[in-house]
Amino acid sequence: MKFNKDTKTKIKAILVIILSLVLNFSRVSAETADNAVDSLNLQKQERQKKLDALNKQIKDYTQQIATAQSSANTLKNQITIYDKQITATQLQIEAKQTQIEDTSLQISELEKLIDQKTKDIAENRKILAELIVQLNEFDNSYVLKTTLASGNLSDFLDQVQYTQNFQDKIYQLVQKIKDLKAKLESDEQDLKVQLANLQDLKEELEISQESLTAQRDQKQTLLTQTRGLESNYQRLLASSKNEELSLQKEIDDLDAKIRAKLGNKVIESSKGALAWPMDGVLTQGYGNTGFTALGYTFHNGIDVAAPAGQPIYAAADGIVLDTDHSDTSYGNWAAVKHSIPTQKSGTINIVTLYAHMRTIKVSPGQFVKAGDLIGYEGNTGNTTKKLYGPSRGYHIHFGVYDAEGFGINPGAYQKIYGPYKVPYGYTYNPMSFLQ
Repeated sequence: MKFNKDTKTKIKAILVIILSLVLNFSRVSAETADNAVDSLNLQKQERQKKLDALNKQIKDYTQQIATAQSSANTLKNQITIYDKQITATQLQIEAKQTQIEDTSLQISELEKLIDQKTKDIAENRKILAELIVQLNEFDNSYVLKTTLASGNLSDFLDQVQYTQNFQDKIYQLVQKIKDLKAKLESDEQDLKVQLANLQDLKEELEISQESLTAQRDQKQTLLTQTRGLESNYQRLLASSKNEELSLQKEIDDLDAKIRAKLGNKVIESSKGALAWPMDGVLTQGYGNTGFTALGYTFHNGIDVAAPAGQPIYAAADGIVLDTDHSDTSYGNWAAVKHSIPTQKSGTINIVTLYAHMRTIKVSPGQFVKAGDLIGYEGNTGNTTKKLYGPSRGYHIHFGVYDAEGFGINPGAYQKIYGPYKVPYGYTYNPMSFLQ
């Protein structure tokens, strides 16, 4: 095929128009994406400010609850605790709703970006096809032959340079399509993550809403049982103490047997080896408690409190050893075994316990990574029976055990409370391992 001078000029003009369309289309698409991102970031910042303020209020109320729980145990004080728990849960619900709104907004924007990138890819492919057609028509080999035959070296060099530039533009367009596809795949993956986050948040919201109803019912039940009289409350309290004493003694005796067997065992504590299992307020530490009225003076873990339904996460990579669902002893709990490398001792083997959960989301034998969901905070087990002390109410009891000697016993009072299991072992202070 031979092109005259006018034809070549027209082809060049067509190519200039096509290439200008590519550049303009890219610029418009980039501006659209940038505007969407800017709008999303602005709305995210506003929601984050609201969320930060809500979380601050939640922590303030949680701390007030912990303070009230350590005060004199009267009916008035217990009602105050219920009222503050209800308020904290209401704030938690508002916070979850804000997170859901923010996540839904991000999902909406991601869907728009995905749609835009899909259109960009289709449009760029269309332009690329037109360029390839033009390149085929303007056959390089034929131009090379005719130009060499004419002996016009200047025309030959012009054609070579023109063809090279033309091919460079095609290559750039192909690379642009590849980049768009990579970004599209990334956005689609982000969308999957956000959709999963949205589902988790909706589940947490539902748990918080159910817990709010339960707290209001518990407050009303207490008022009905006591008829608003302090004397009736104190009788109820005495009964609660007696019931809790036998259950707590069962745990203490099992732990004591292992401690006697292993002696004063020490392992290398590794600060930061474990992540905090839940965001909340530390309400009771490890060791001597001073709560002799509860029937024990040693606390074999730590208690962290938050509004009902807070998610609980694995403190490190590990294998779920066992779980139990009951309303006695540790309530709904999960135990996870970890092998943690240390600087001096090589690897240490420990077990973490997550107790008093409302809902368990793992199963025995399951491998979990640090940060994986273990369950949701609750007040199952002894905590529902206590009417005194910081271990009352919604919290997680978090324990760290030496893997050596760690065991699980059938509950001793199953005829009274039904089937339940009691984890036991040689415990360490969780604070020595937490970040």
